[in-house]
Amino acid sequence: MRRARLRRRFAFIAALLTVPALLAACTGAAPGQPGDPSGSGDPSGLVASIKQGRLDIEARRLVVRLSNTGDAALTIEGFAFEAATLAPGMVRTKPLELAPGETIDVRLDLSKSECDVEVGPASVVADVSTAHAADGTADSTAVTLTPDDPFDTLARINAAECLGEAVAEVATFTMPEHLTSTGSGAERRAFIDVLVEPAASGSDSLHVERVYGTTLLNAEDGIDWTLGIDVAPGDAPFTLSLPVRPARCDAHAIADDKRGTILPFSIAVGEHKGRLDHPSSDTLKAELYAYVAERCGLELPSG
Repeated sequence: MRRARLRRRFAFIAALLTVPALLAACTGAAPGQPGDPSGSGDPSGLVASIKQGRLDIEARRLVVRLSNTGDAALTIEGFAFEAATLAPGMVRTKPLELAPGETIDVRLDLSKSECDVEVGPASVVADVSTAHAADGTADSTAVTLTPDDPFDTLARINAAECLGEAVAEVATFTMPEHLTSTGSGAERRAFIDVLVEPAASGSDSLHVERVYGTTLLNAEDGIDWTLGIDVAPGDAPFTLSLPVRPARCDAHAIADDKRGTILPFSIAVGEHKGRLDHPSSDTLKAELYAYVAERCGLELPSG
């Protein structure tokens, strides 16, 4: 029994590598794809959806949520996540168990984004075993699910990563390792000095409209840093000096912070336009927290 189970697992992993070619050659709707009246394509009741939490965005991970809506326990031997806008390779081979009514979130590292294709439905191709309580046996089958994408996660990932690639061909934006500041206490003033290094050559230019304020940090004279600058290959390197003040002065602003030290740049280059996040290093993040605390007259907890 165990030897047969292992043979199925190895056969499944090999099958994952051929799924894209099989799907491309198929003229009809695969189970779980648009046009399939059964919806998920899995009679066992396994359904899937995708999302990203705030920390997953920075870590470049995708959350695949699997739910057992059926009446029998399920064993998922492994699965592959496939989307036209992501390169192949997003595979989990470690088995997981799902009791009836149970849901689990599985995090996969994002593969490289494909920027010359249209965003379309994704697939979760899984090897699923369904337990039968009556006789203790289990049926194993490969199923293809169309995961729900309630927050348009795939489109957002593709837009952000392809914008990042287009920007990188024009210039590199580097956050500083340390905060620049003058004064002390409530009179302390600080600056985030972002180094901009244009490429030596290239055909496109980019436009930086603004840097948005965050839940923790605002511009000294408002909320956002309004810039309106153009950068082209061959330009000399320069520094964007962003005068920064606390967005709010309470202990929760620091204690509950998740993305307050990540600066969102509003950038347009070619056909790409949107927000491009630039996170602070651990050192800069710590210095920003200390600056907010000092200027607001707060005490940071030890550690």
